[in-house]
Amino acid sequence: MSFSVTWGSKLSWMLSKAEYDEALLKAHRLHAGVYRRVAEKLGIDPSYVSRVATGEREASEIRRALLDELEEIQRLFR
Repeated sequence: MSFSVTWGSKLSWMLSKAEYDEALLKAHRLHAGVYRRVAEKLGIDPSYVSRVATGEREASEIRRALLDELEEIQRLFR
C-alpha cells in the first residue's frame, strides 16, 4: 500500500503547482522513514518491518503499526 497524490486530485485543486510539489516532496520524506519509525515504536529492527510490509514475514502487531503510521501520514494531507 502506498499513498500518492496526483496532480488534478482534490488536494491539487486547493494548492498552486509549487505548493502541490512541496506537499508531494513532504509526503515522500514522511514515507522515507516509515519502517524506521515503526521499528522504533516497537523496539525491533527496521528490516523486519520491511519484510512484514512486503509479505515475506507475517506479524499482525507490526502490520497494524505500519498501517497506523501510513494512515497518520494520509491524515496530514486531508
